[in-house]
Amino acid sequence: MFAEELNFRRKLVKIGRRAVSLGFVMNSQGNFSLRLPGTDYVLIKPSAIPYEDIEVEDIVKVDLYGKVVDGLHKPSSEVDTHCLAYRTYPEVAGCAHVESPYLNALYAMDKEVPNVLGNFVYLFEGKGLAFGPSLRSSSEKFGKAMFDAMGNNYGVIWKNHGLFCVGPNIEVAFDRCVAAEQAAKVYWLVLALKAGEPDVIPPQIQYEMVEAVRRGAGGG
Repeated sequence: MFAEELNFRRKLVKIGRRAVSLGFVMNSQGNFSLRLPGTDYVLIKPSAIPYEDIEVEDIVKVDLYGKVVDGLHKPSSEVDTHCLAYRTYPEVAGCAHVESPYLNALYAMDKEVPNVLGNFVYLFEGKGLAFGPSLRSSSEKFGKAMFDAMGNNYGVIWKNHGLFCVGPNIEVAFDRCVAAEQAAKVYWLVLALKAGEPDVIPPQIQYEMVEAVRRGAGGG
């Protein structure tokens, strides 16, 4: 195993454990992957192994169609969706799927998370989250429906399931998951106060934030 690939495997192990520590996943829920730079290969978490038990050698290497190239285990059951993301969006090199509770609670009630926090605006460029149709996951049909819904957004809600985010690397994809759950928690708390809908960031300020991101100066 080359040193560079080993470092990328370590990144996936670290991201999985961070997701557990933040309460975004439990046991072996969710999944994370990255595309190895300059290749048609993807590293993805194994199926049905708790994150606390995953080591670098457990990470599975597949091609862009989900065929196992190197691995001791089966890849995540949603490997088809991850691979389709890399084939659909050439600029994407990291995918993160979490099952964060505040997002799941709000979207189970058809509540769309508004732009109430700056990091949510920065990381999603003011576009918020797309809303995918209710379908059983773990198939290419599901993946196509999700990406049709996502369009040029960076994250899509899988209703009654979780959130799927993409990024130029796995760190950005995961940061988007964090920002989305933070915004969802704030919105949930506002609704719990029963004082009406929250004030969102004014459109002009959102525009300035997005322009800052495009100049490479945005984000917290």
